[in-house]
Amino acid sequence: MFFRSALLFAGAGIAAAQSLSSQCNSALLSFAGSSDSTCLNPSALVQLALSSSSSSIIPTVDSWLTGLCAQGPCSNATLQAAVTNITAGCSAELQSLGETSDPATLTTAVQEVYPTFRQVVCLKDTGVGSLCVTELLTGIQTATTTLTLTNFVNLITQAMSGQNVSIPQNVECSSCSKAMYTTAAAGLPSLVSSEQSAVESTCGTSFTDGQMPSGIQETASNSTTTTTGGAAALSVSSLNIGAAMLVAVSSAFAIFA
Repeated sequence: MFFRSALLFAGAGIAAAQSLSSQCNSALLSFAGSSDSTCLNPSALVQLALSSSSSSIIPTVDSWLTGLCAQGPCSNATLQAAVTNITAGCSAELQSLGETSDPATLTTAVQEVYPTFRQVVCLKDTGVGSLCVTELLTGIQTATTTLTLTNFVNLITQAMSGQNVSIPQNVECSSCSKAMYTTAAAGLPSLVSSEQSAVESTCGTSFTDGQMPSGIQETASNSTTTTTGGAAALSVSSLNIGAAMLVAVSSAFAIFA
């Protein structure tokens, strides 16, 4: 299933990033504290480091995406700078995720996927009044357990090891999930087409008919990003979790691959 595959990949990125090297930490936080990173709203992610270990990650993820969607899109130059920093400092971590550490190859892939990725994560269910990602994570949390960072990683680890992690069909086949699939299929058809049979077996052929469901709004801003430094928001106490989440975010550009 498309959404399940995306969730597994993002979760794998978070899990693998729990033990980042000091070199990778330094590279990621250097970029996150620069004005070039504003379009990715990375400072919102480090708030996970300040939250209780028993708290759900959903409010922080929602805050991050809401801020990201309100910013203008990243330029190709900014994406290239992000890739340069990540590949320079985090080659071992990228390889552990099965990603290439070649800057030219990764830059091309990120620049191709980013516009669609941004559209997908900025979709909003106007009936519920929340972003689709928030709605879907909330559905998973309701069906499983509180999605603390630890519990989220554990659920992903279970799924990757072949254990059954039940995601209700009403979550997988919701209007939000269909909108996300439809947007991804329109933007990256060659990458999403391999998921079509699995999606149809779960949600039916109407799920892949290319029609956007009603009540779904695109909220990604097209305005120019205001560049402000984020270094003040990134403290030493935020280092491990904040950097881990930044690796997960960089990994997430490949969720459609």
